[in-house]
Amino acid sequence: MRFTTSVLVLAIGVPLMAGAQVDTLSLAGRSNLMLGIGLTGERNTTASGSQASVTTTKGEAGSFSFNHWVRPEIGVVISASLLSASSSAGVSGSGASASAIFPLLFGVSYSPRALALSQSIRPFVSAAAGPYIHTVSDAKLFDASHYSETVLGARLSTGANWFVARHFTVSVEGSYHAIGEFARQDAVTRDPSGFGMNVGFGFAWGK
Repeated sequence: MRFTTSVLVLAIGVPLMAGAQVDTLSLAGRSNLMLGIGLTGERNTTASGSQASVTTTKGEAGSFSFNHWVRPEIGVVISASLLSASSSAGVSGSGASASAIFPLLFGVSYSPRALALSQSIRPFVSAAAGPYIHTVSDAKLFDASHYSETVLGARLSTGANWFVARHFTVSVEGSYHAIGEFARQDAVTRDPSGFGMNVGFGFAWGK
């Protein structure tokens, strides 16, 4: 009788214990909002003739992104960033001009369990695509104009998320932007594709 009772307890208890185990490496249900700061890029400033100064910055200067993990290893990503920018300020009525590229991308990320350094440090790879918007604004003494153009592009990234605390995340990421050719060529649209790195800080919630 005692043996039968023990067997019955094990038969009921073992499945319940197995079902109660928590997947500590699962990211499902987590979300974060990240503010990224570019670590690489090229900045040039020139001055000549009627243009007092021209400043051009190539590479990702900053970004804002939303990440939500829909599966233990798979997340969706929405991001917007300032990829490249140029500004000029002139004299003798030559006015001022500003030009920039703004990507708005949608994609997925994959954080494999096999590469997890710990429960809180998760390497990842991601791919995203969407419109890269080139805007140009010119202003002169009695005239102003605005121009915008959109081409498709994609971003491939790899990096790591560090879930420092329940509501705080730090990330390091290296990316390659592959961008189509813009019809209007200027300092920021010539050879817009390239590599970059950024560090991100964000607010996390869920799970």
